[in-house]
Amino acid sequence: MSEAALPERRHSSLAEFQTSMAGHAISGVSLSGGVANRTVGLPAESILRDFSTEKLGAAVELNSAEWLRLESELPWVEFHEDSDAIWMFAGDTWPRNTVALARFTPATADRRIREILSHHLAHKAACNWIVGPLSAPADLGKHLRAHGFSCRIHCAGMACDLNDFPSSPPLPPGGRICLVEEPPMMVPLTTELRRRRHLGRRTMALRQPKKVWCFSAMLDGVPVGETMLCAGAGVAGIYNVEVLEKFRRQGFGSALLHAALSQARELGLRIAVLSATGMGHALYTRFNFREVCKLSFWKYGKMRQLSPL
Repeated sequence: MSEAALPERRHSSLAEFQTSMAGHAISGVSLSGGVANRTVGLPAESILRDFSTEKLGAAVELNSAEWLRLESELPWVEFHEDSDAIWMFAGDTWPRNTVALARFTPATADRRIREILSHHLAHKAACNWIVGPLSAPADLGKHLRAHGFSCRIHCAGMACDLNDFPSSPPLPPGGRICLVEEPPMMVPLTTELRRRRHLGRRTMALRQPKKVWCFSAMLDGVPVGETMLCAGAGVAGIYNVEVLEKFRRQGFGSALLHAALSQARELGLRIAVLSATGMGHALYTRFNFREVCKLSFWKYGKMRQLSPL
């Protein structure tokens, strides 16, 4: 990422960057006792209206790439938008070093994987790789495995029609869902990794023009859960649906998802997408999400880097 491209986001230190972000506000957002509303919609031409499985599967991967681009705008992140892949590098901190939207040919796949991986090896840092329906070649996973990557998890890429999801469940007394200016702090910021994660996600939420909305589940004024909405690739991407363990199975996860989907619909979007692990699959199915593709998440980890390729 060049200095010329993002001069306003370059800071000499993390502390300086934190100071520059202090007092930032989100325009057009009002907070209330329930879910806040934002009435500004998105341009009609940017909204996906093709609901074929092929297009929805592509939207899952493309929205994930938009989320990656937002993370890459952080001042400590190095970003590469190559003609055949995008990848970001933050070293040994948050966000994770990640490669996405690889569109290699069978002839170039091994060389390109080696080139991208060499940067991580030089810094002794892990490399994560997202493989989805747009990734190429079709046997990209085989090439990654040959270079020492291992597949950590397969996820279902899912989509739902924003005109067809159930109502929000009741919450315990004192429970509510709020649209908030920045992600809540659900754990103490006692490590550098946690501080970077919180600052990074806060920066993404405050970014203008706005692409990310944050929701907090509160119980008696204390945050117990969160999720984030990312508008990109013509759809609403749902990220980080999380509820603290002791507060699960009380309706907070469903209420967070309902709030995010309602906000996306208010923005004029027609489709929401996400990647589902086994833990969240049942919740998303209840909200009429259906599988439209598969995503696999690969990693070249530090333990492998102790010996040469």
